[in-house]
Amino acid sequence: MKIGQLHIGSGKQVGPLTLFPVWAERRGAVGLATGAAANLEVTELTSGPTVNKLTVTNKDTKPVLLLEGELLEGGHQHRVCARDVILPAGETRDVDTYCVEQGRWGGASSHGRSARRAPLNVRAELNRPGRGAGTQSRVWERVSRFEGLNTRSSTGSLVDHLDAGTRPGVGLKSLPRPIDGQRGVVIAFGGQALMLELFGRPDLFAAHYRSLVEAAWLDIQLNAGSMRPVPTKAQSARDLAVRVMELDLPQLTENFEANLGPVTVNGVCASPKLGMLPGVAHLGAWDTRHPMMAG
Repeated sequence: MKIGQLHIGSGKQVGPLTLFPVWAERRGAVGLATGAAANLEVTELTSGPTVNKLTVTNKDTKPVLLLEGELLEGGHQHRVCARDVILPAGETRDVDTYCVEQGRWGGASSHGRSARRAPLNVRAELNRPGRGAGTQSRVWERVSRFEGLNTRSSTGSLVDHLDAGTRPGVGLKSLPRPIDGQRGVVIAFGGQALMLELFGRPDLFAAHYRSLVEAAWLDIQLNAGSMRPVPTKAQSARDLAVRVMELDLPQLTENFEANLGPVTVNGVCASPKLGMLPGVAHLGAWDTRHPMMAG
């Protein structure tokens, strides 16, 4: 199954970020709930809390899409979802997570969800080829880079840094609204496209658009001293899209990962096993040559 033709629109400058709208010709997954409105319960494991696992239960009437890098706040410590998950209605499943609050262990069992995303600086580790035993340590190291930028967190909490650096929405008043039919975005800064994020439908994209850019805004603050706010040329975004269009997925896949030269891609598809027509629900593609990926 090919991703199909992607179309890149004109870039819009939002501070040092350049945002390029993305449209897709091929039909994506339909009938999904996602974002803060999805009725998804998240708790620690009933067998006992574990850093790299949480239990999710879909209490919605539709399958729910939970995203890679989505924050799961509360519980024994704040976590991020390690990869995309589609959970059928009524199903309970243990999902892979990483901790983003190194200095706390204990508290309630349940987690809150406001569909916030981890900054790109942190998500780079979730999307790095060859991630494994050392990934958690590198995630903690990247979270620690925000210490003192807008606040100091007594528990090393990424949530504290997001609250202090993005909740007021400073600098995001000029965020362009999604354009009719828009299903994704290329985020670029420092004159180079970093990532392309694509969804199965425009409503799925709209549910996560602002939280994605808010998280990237925290990255910009971190890199302000080392990366000039240079507008990115559209060709850089198109080159990233061309790589993604090379992806060929097995027809019945769910989660997928691929390395397309310097671009790493992962995501999730709907499938008949989930009671849905085949189609991409969410895809993220990262240019590993970008300084953000290099660390």
